[in-house]
Amino acid sequence: MDYSKTVNLLQTNFPMKADLPTREPAMLAEWEKSRLTEKIERKGKGRPFFLLHDGPPYANGDIHMGHALNKILKDFVVKYKTLAGFYSPYKPGWDCHGLPIEHALFKQLGKNKHQVTRIELREKAAGYALSFVDKQRADFKRLGVLGDWENPYLTLSKEYEASIVETFFDLREKGYVYRGLKPGYWCAYDETALAEAEVEYADKKSDSVYVRFQLKPESVASLALHCHPSPSAQNDMAFYVLIWTTTPWTLPANTGLAFHPQEYYVVLEAGGAGYIVAEKLKDNISKILEKKWGGPVITSGVRFQGKEALGLKASNPLHGRESRVVNATYVTMEDGTGIVHIAPGHGMEDFSVGQAYGLETVSPVDERGMFDKTVGVEELIGKHVLKDANKEVMRLLGDNLLSHFEFTHSYPHCWRCKNPIIFRATEQWFLRVDDHFRKQLLAQIDSVKWEPAYGVHRIKGMVETRPDWCLSRQRHWGAPIAVLFCKKCREPLSDKKFNARVAELIRKQGGSAWYEKPVEELLEGLPGRCAKCQGTEFEKELDILDVWFDSGVSWRAVVEENWPDPKPQTVMYLEGSDQHRGWFQTSLIPSVALRGKAPYNVALTHGFVVDGKGHKMSKSMGNVIAPQEIIEKYGADILRLWVAMSDYREDVRLSQDIVKHMVDVYRRFRNTFRFLLQNTADFSWANDRVPPEKMEEIDRWILVHFEEVKSKVIQGYEDYQFHAVLSELNRFAAVTLSGFYLDAVKDVLYCEALSSPRRRSAQTAFHQLTRGLAVCLAPLLSFTSEESFLELRKTSDGNLAESVFLDEFSALPSLPFDQALNDKWLKILEIRGLVNDILDKQRKAGVLKSSQEASVRINPEKLNQDQRELVGKIEDWPFILQMSEVHINGKIESEEAVVIDATANRKCERCWRHRPDVGSNSEHPALCARCLKVILKLA
Repeated sequence: MDYSKTVNLLQTNFPMKADLPTREPAMLAEWEKSRLTEKIERKGKGRPFFLLHDGPPYANGDIHMGHALNKILKDFVVKYKTLAGFYSPYKPGWDCHGLPIEHALFKQLGKNKHQVTRIELREKAAGYALSFVDKQRADFKRLGVLGDWENPYLTLSKEYEASIVETFFDLREKGYVYRGLKPGYWCAYDETALAEAEVEYADKKSDSVYVRFQLKPESVASLALHCHPSPSAQNDMAFYVLIWTTTPWTLPANTGLAFHPQEYYVVLEAGGAGYIVAEKLKDNISKILEKKWGGPVITSGVRFQGKEALGLKASNPLHGRESRVVNATYVTMEDGTGIVHIAPGHGMEDFSVGQAYGLETVSPVDERGMFDKTVGVEELIGKHVLKDANKEVMRLLGDNLLSHFEFTHSYPHCWRCKNPIIFRATEQWFLRVDDHFRKQLLAQIDSVKWEPAYGVHRIKGMVETRPDWCLSRQRHWGAPIAVLFCKKCREPLSDKKFNARVAELIRKQGGSAWYEKPVEELLEGLPGRCAKCQGTEFEKELDILDVWFDSGVSWRAVVEENWPDPKPQTVMYLEGSDQHRGWFQTSLIPSVALRGKAPYNVALTHGFVVDGKGHKMSKSMGNVIAPQEIIEKYGADILRLWVAMSDYREDVRLSQDIVKHMVDVYRRFRNTFRFLLQNTADFSWANDRVPPEKMEEIDRWILVHFEEVKSKVIQGYEDYQFHAVLSELNRFAAVTLSGFYLDAVKDVLYCEALSSPRRRSAQTAFHQLTRGLAVCLAPLLSFTSEESFLELRKTSDGNLAESVFLDEFSALPSLPFDQALNDKWLKILEIRGLVNDILDKQRKAGVLKSSQEASVRINPEKLNQDQRELVGKIEDWPFILQMSEVHINGKIESEEAVVIDATANRKCERCWRHRPDVGSNSEHPALCARCLKVILKLA
């Protein structure tokens, strides 16, 4: 008789097949068709409000793996919070202004910013940005990220631009915003000022020079009053102050020479002249002088403190302008000469010293990085300071250049065009970050929960040293700085009614209206008089605001505008660790200034994506893996699994080998779901489920144990430790389920009568495990969890929600945790492990092929006390161990606790178990008694 049809009765063409690249898009379409996101939001209304506010990616290219990591992590949080009973809407956004879009357009047009009108550029830029919003939106949705994709926030929208301008007005009114002449970061290639967050560091080869400034005769005489012996007694030789700099091009702008007030200085005699240098550095400098002049270097014995040199005057060797000696405590004795050349127009520290001592701020460099006519040296006019100026400056210095060499060091670069930048003093708009405001910022940083916790130290260190924020940019594409200047005295107009009118204009017509409307129309019906000089003619500010200011006011433009009531109890910002310097700060500053509090309660950061060896991904190295590449080949859930398995707090590695490993891990989860669902296909939750008190003990135990797993999973989500969540679920699926429970109950599922109590008990457990696993994994493996949930729904008689994302943890059926029962079965698993170790040895030795052939003898005396007490109380060890027979006795003539031999029992052709009752019925000699009973019922 053929019994094969009764074995694996339900293993037919089951739909849970791994074809993610095909199945996932169909599921996305169904989510969109059913308006799943809207249903999730409706269900959440009135619940505790947790908002993850999306930091906007830049709309200027295809998404890369860093985008995928960020968006998937955000989706993990939002989906978990929703399943945990929170109202957690997700509104994505895009940063749509800025230099990269201008760059791309100028490249397309074959023009620069001087060859295209502002309005033409702005129109084209908007279209360019929106095209990439559409492209990126499709890619983000393909990742399985749920959100309000049809109504994202865009920094180029009229309403958003109005919020930007209103925030600027409010900050200016409260005294935080001012316009002033200060040196700041300047990109000569993009012709614009930069904020600190727009600067990155890279290696650069620079010229290192030692240059002498000759002291004026009256200063030599003045110095003589403090020196012993007097310099004037040294045969009336020339005296020089010796400086060292790595930016020779800044020498034309020199107006000061900084000595440390407390350090001592000496005069070295060489080549018939005296050189003033720091005493601590004289040995190194003596070598330079000896090489320059070819003779001995003498220490004259003249010695004085830097504070005694204050007020001395020297001549600039390039053009003869006066350079005055000042004091600065930041002058170090580590290298150079111990004297710092001060160019207030080309450095913040220099500027501060210059302000303290009344030095002139000279900045003879235009917006393109070229010397202008104010440089004072005709040969330098038109020279580019980063290209050919250094060479020309050194030539003009002649004998005043004592030493020159090249060296490579870390230098600031523009993060957009990647070129070196300069410090250049210009009139710009700044947001003041003084000591009082800084204390407020630091206090608010302490009020935020930082994940990981050490993030608080990173951002505090940056805020403690940050300068005022340069807000203005000399570009076309961005939110306007909507300010009028008096033509007569350049005083900015300050008028609340004017500000309100401009904000309303932008809200209705967009930021370009500021550039299109004539000044007269903007001022129509208003006093329009300068408060300083009473002038009545005005002109517009044409600069735009820093793009970081745009995204930095999203707490107002998005959060407050979209959710004024009820407001979210918790707001999370989740971005890469570089945003400690970027968006976290640029959001914090205006929020604390205007609202007195941080815009977020929780700030979570993640690392960057690197290749399998830890190297940065780059096209030149050929190690870039695009998210689209993985999705097209394997599916988005593989990408989501990679994110879930990674410790995002550090840099995250990705390679083809890692992807293949993810596929293997994924297969385990999918096969687990597949097995659970296959074996509940004939099960009805309403009609067939077994109440807990009547379930088999092993089935009750697996559900009790799952309660413990679930609690650890929830804690992992609460701690944002997604890798811990996945590790717990992977261990449960691979070790507890596949490694034991599912294997143990196969016999019941396949060989018991279809409606037997034991089989229905197992199916009840399977149903609850499937639902529980689907909900636990839904934030991580969204597509697979949803597919499994929908399959389970077919046997749930309408008792399940239409999507796993409309279910929740609190609704899952559960058993009260039974510690005694859990402990008992964990001990059983320990004993099973001992037996399986011996079984593996027997298999390798060729004694046995399968566990069903094994006859086991267990000696309790060789077990530990807990195991010894338990082993004799279990009746069905053959079922638990999946072995032919198990004998518990103390008569084993061996030091081992377990001995395994081949059984003498025959194999049942239906259940494949080796049992002593096989052949007890002459009509069915190949069946055991249990299978015979089932067969007769089927017949």
